[in-house]
Amino acid sequence: MSSIEIQNVSKYFQRKAPGTTATVTALEEVNLSVGHGEFLTLVGPSGCGKSTLLDILAGLSEPDAGQVLVDGEAISGPGLERSVVFQQYALFPWKTAAANVEVGLESLARGRRDLGRKQRRERAVEYLRLVGLEGFEDRYPSELSGGMRQRVAIARALAHEPKVLLMDEPFAALDAQTREQLQELLLQIWKRTGTTIIFITHGIEEAIYLGQRVAVMSGRPGRIQRIISIDLEHRDTEDDVRSTTEFGRYRHEIWNLLHASADSIGAKAGQPELALAGAAA
Repeated sequence: MSSIEIQNVSKYFQRKAPGTTATVTALEEVNLSVGHGEFLTLVGPSGCGKSTLLDILAGLSEPDAGQVLVDGEAISGPGLERSVVFQQYALFPWKTAAANVEVGLESLARGRRDLGRKQRRERAVEYLRLVGLEGFEDRYPSELSGGMRQRVAIARALAHEPKVLLMDEPFAALDAQTREQLQELLLQIWKRTGTTIIFITHGIEEAIYLGQRVAVMSGRPGRIQRIISIDLEHRDTEDDVRSTTEFGRYRHEIWNLLHASADSIGAKAGQPELALAGAAA
């Protein structure tokens, strides 16, 4: 498990136009704390910098101001203590499901005698079983459904037992039924492993269902405008928690925040209807 501190993080991009260069502020003084073993979801309007923030957390990009600490140490690049699951599966088509999971173990295996080829295979099989793919170890990605491919990607991300799992809209491309099944599976895995998870989504209901807390971002420049603690008594039962009054109350609160943020973007751009459509995407 791991704790994360995002301290005054800002990120700028240069946008070139004929004869001029403009600076675009993607993130501005973002501050956020994530506790050991917490499941935090992050939701916000399109273009607010959610994925940019995740890239910084993953060490794939550097902030222009501020810093990110994991267990008190500043992130200086990608590291094995952090795994990322993207919206696209990014599986090697010529490798089996088990071999794809083993890819994530190869860097970890360097210098470790207890992670030889046999041990890597055993761990890959173990984590494929964890995500419900027992019996599919030797199938190729082309032989798997979209949901099954994303399960392989999750198994690969978890197999080397990272402290932090970063997820960037991993279920966005899936049909509604598969998406809900994987949401339930992810909660089960989180409870079993205790991994710290930061999950980015456009979906308000997904953010509420998964997160212990929901961080709501404003429109560009992206800031954390509010953090909402989620207390759902029925999440561990067979009841449809999404139909409860408390779930509806959380949804309404977050929708209002995103709606207000979209109105603000629209007022700046002079196109409120387009901004609101983007926020709902």
